[in-house]
Amino acid sequence: MMETDKRNLQKDIEMNGSIKNKYFFYIYRYGHYIHDKSKDNVIYKPLDYLVRLIYRYSINKNNHIPLETNIGGGLRLPHLMGIVISGDAVIGRNCTIFHEVTIGINEIESAEAPIIGDNVFIGAGAKIIGKVQVGNNSRIGANAVITKDVPVGATVVGVNKIINNK
Repeated sequence: MMETDKRNLQKDIEMNGSIKNKYFFYIYRYGHYIHDKSKDNVIYKPLDYLVRLIYRYSINKNNHIPLETNIGGGLRLPHLMGIVISGDAVIGRNCTIFHEVTIGINEIESAEAPIIGDNVFIGAGAKIIGKVQVGNNSRIGANAVITKDVPVGATVVGVNKIINNK
């Protein structure tokens, strides 16, 4: 890995206190590096199988979390399938992100990525797109689509529908 990649991996590991998250970032970052460098599956497939067997994780090349993504400590990723996060996004501390979530830019309107506050729960399949801020302690429901700012402590379902704002 390049030196900047190693520094970013070290930052991920330092900021995420639980041993499970440390293993995830270590396996995820190195797994993707190996996958990108191997021309075939001779190295990748056995490594992925071994990781699944020992740690119950998959290197899963369907996830996309760039090294430059600003991730706060305590991130929880209970189901590691299809998570896509922009490298420009900011993820606050102690957030939970479920599978099939997209946090990305809207290239038509702006090249700016979402900023997710602390203690935010993002349900499976949610999409948070564009220059938006999700307030601390908010909850984003499964399959919700967020294209507007979310207030602190809000619960959002559907398309930008706030159903509870404490």
